[in-house]
Amino acid sequence: MSRKRISRARKRDLERPDEFLSFSATLIQNLQRYRAPVTIGVVVVLAALATYSGVRFFTAKAENRGFQLLRDNLQTYGEAARDSAPDQALAQVSPQFESLLADYGRREGGKLARLVFADLNYRAGNYDAAITHFNEVLEGLPPDHFGYGSALSGLGYAYLETGHKDDAADCFEQIVAGHHPQLKNDALFQLGRLYGEQGQTEKQKEIFQRLLDEAPAYMYADLIKRQIEG
Repeated sequence: MSRKRISRARKRDLERPDEFLSFSATLIQNLQRYRAPVTIGVVVVLAALATYSGVRFFTAKAENRGFQLLRDNLQTYGEAARDSAPDQALAQVSPQFESLLADYGRREGGKLARLVFADLNYRAGNYDAAITHFNEVLEGLPPDHFGYGSALSGLGYAYLETGHKDDAADCFEQIVAGHHPQLKNDALFQLGRLYGEQGQTEKQKEIFQRLLDEAPAYMYADLIKRQIEG
């Protein structure tokens, strides 16, 4: 039986790194470098991806209806968010997200949609809903997936907002020990703050010193130095 030949173009496609993951990792790293310590901002990430490749990634995945719906929902939310508060903008897309998750929740597009929906709920102050969806993202993705780290980070901040500081610390500790170095600095910063609130000053100093050693240009470096010296 003759073997089926693979075209040169197909070989190049197979050898090319996944554009979604490569671009996402770079964009997330840049967002992490300059943002205030809030959620990862997956809405910004995926909206930029939709613009970047409405273009290449989403077109290449056109067979996956979940990605198409995610793109459409992001566009709708973005338009609503220009003139509305986060909770009002969320109300305009919640039914569409719920439908998307019901139909495509087990597909890759659906999993990313749940990550976005969790972040939107966080932004809207719906912290319990955010916690639920972030946890479901963690159940559906492998630990080395970029979305897993984003969900773990968002979950940590949502736990902070609801006063579950031990659970928040556990999330940030997993980030520090895990597969997502682009999230590590903020996780160390939050751990240092939590240890300080618990009166564990020596542990706080240890964490803050580690952060300064590993990221001397961290945006709160001066504040951390004063805390250590004070």
